[in-house]
Amino acid sequence: MLLNYHEFGQGRPLIILHGLFGSARNWQGIARALSVKHHVLTPDLRNHGLSPHTDTMSYQDMSDDIIEFVDRLDLDNVIILGHSMGGKVAMTAALLYPKRFSALAVIDIAPIRYQHDFARFTTAMNALKLDSLKNRIQAEETLRKVTDDIGIIQLLSHNLVRSENSFKWRFNLEGIEANLSLIAQFPDSLKNNSFHLPSLFLGGTESNYLRNIDNTVIYDYFPTAKINMIRGAGHWPHTEKPNEFLQYIKNFINSV
Repeated sequence: MLLNYHEFGQGRPLIILHGLFGSARNWQGIARALSVKHHVLTPDLRNHGLSPHTDTMSYQDMSDDIIEFVDRLDLDNVIILGHSMGGKVAMTAALLYPKRFSALAVIDIAPIRYQHDFARFTTAMNALKLDSLKNRIQAEETLRKVTDDIGIIQLLSHNLVRSENSFKWRFNLEGIEANLSLIAQFPDSLKNNSFHLPSLFLGGTESNYLRNIDNTVIYDYFPTAKINMIRGAGHWPHTEKPNEFLQYIKNFINSV
């Protein structure tokens, strides 16, 4: 699984993992800001961006991809950061292979099962007539029928790429759709695992993904975790409150 990736800067390696339907491109601004002191790498997870497509997409699969990525680039003393689904991948990798990472940062997600309704998005995407689609604006108008969240609408539409005289999805929509139930979960097999090195959980006060009631399970897996919330931010604190987000992350990665 040779993941496509971008890299910035030099120094201690910092891997940033995007969320569901995202890609490495979503994190370029943050990556550049952090590359002043770090070697920042932003891979496309399987079935996303320009990375290979596959039928399987469990958190074990995706965390193994990251270990293979670390080995391929001969990285050491790695800090791993993940947002949403990427946060679950980062947590899984740290819990399965704790000696491979020196610190963990998780953005607006907890190690629990969520009651997601992603199927409505994949249904809307499948309903788009890509061969007759004129532009992304048309696609966004269709997606507005299932959500009024402009962040999600733009995230999805930016994955539309031209293919000769029509459009196609950059990500593997079929493969993602087949694995939505797995993506909503957190692996039960990790119940007895723990990661005792520095960990940061950073969420938005306007999001429902990282809640006070999740703190106990976070500490069960990550006993040294620090949990902070960015006031006024939702599920994408890195784009909604970039200055506050960067300050938290810089303070954390510079301290470990």
